[in-house]
Amino acid sequence: PSSLPPPSPPPSSSCFPCLPAAMVIKHHIKQLKPYVPPLEGRNPDKYTLLDFNERTVPPPDFVKQALKDYIDAGGLQKYPAYGTLQASIADYAGVKTEQCMFTNGSDQGIDLVIRCCCEKGSEVIIPSPTFAMYEQAAEAEGLVIKRPHFTKEKGFPLEEVLAMVNQKTSLIVLSNPNNPTGTDIPKHMIMEVVKKCPNVAVLVDECYFEFMDPATTVVSEVGNHPNMFVCRTFSKTWGIPSLRLGYLLAAKENIDALCCVRGPYDINQMACVAVEAAMKNNQYVFDYVKEVNERSKPLFEDYLNKRGITFWPTVANFIFCYFEDPKRLEAGLRERGILVRPKKDANDVLGLRVSFGTEKQMQAVIKALDELL
Repeated sequence: PSSLPPPSPPPSSSCFPCLPAAMVIKHHIKQLKPYVPPLEGRNPDKYTLLDFNERTVPPPDFVKQALKDYIDAGGLQKYPAYGTLQASIADYAGVKTEQCMFTNGSDQGIDLVIRCCCEKGSEVIIPSPTFAMYEQAAEAEGLVIKRPHFTKEKGFPLEEVLAMVNQKTSLIVLSNPNNPTGTDIPKHMIMEVVKKCPNVAVLVDECYFEFMDPATTVVSEVGNHPNMFVCRTFSKTWGIPSLRLGYLLAAKENIDALCCVRGPYDINQMACVAVEAAMKNNQYVFDYVKEVNERSKPLFEDYLNKRGITFWPTVANFIFCYFEDPKRLEAGLRERGILVRPKKDANDVLGLRVSFGTEKQMQAVIKALDELL
């Protein structure tokens, strides 16, 4: 007979107290509130979508055909392979391939820069009002947020931003043009921030840059300033936001570091297929931009001026307006099949952000507003 002792009983449950599930989550994460944009019910067959700053018409058939061909070829069951995607994007952006990385929408690029550049408890300067994801990502990393204000009269608060920089500052976010106001940040101001703060990461969000003068981009400087990052997206002018593809531009050493954090399969193959097809014949992007910039935008701005409606000067594909009763107006437009986005400015005043669509779509908006005002 064996002389081995009998097995020990399982540990008492008192050794492993049962904790509420939320106890395992970091304390500062439990204090966060999710960013929940009003996505539900946005049916393009029912509404004209002027609420998310998207391209308001579908991408051309050749982009959709490329997706269908990939599916028909039987590639869905394998992990994505990206081929020349990085080189193609870098060529379009005008940088070296090693200065570019693609991301799961520009949101992932924002998140990567914040995760990789900012220690918990450090300070980030985010001029407001602006895109909610900057603060969402910063709060998730336990950062202290400083908020100088854009103003309708003076635009970008350069002096206030520089005055806030101290030894605790790890990041400055510059949205150019700014969302929701459409405010441009002059190139010389961006470069002044970059040069005066060499030990602070500067993230320049250029996701609407196709609507701007090409001379205003700062991408040509990324190789000269290791503290600068530029993020962009294929969601706005290219017409494929549902596929989630963006890109980051920075010095090679920065890209190498960020690629160690980004997963190897974070971008789905369908996004790669669509963008590769789109970039081979991208004139459709600039035809849409031309219509918005030269016809839709001046048409709507002229209407607002004639009506005496206050709005922020904009260089983007959207405009931030102050109507007398924005809630009633938004509801009335919705009843007429047009979606716009209620937003508050830095002084907590509610306005409506209206995306510019095609000229025909903006004529329909004007007709609806005439009925409501």
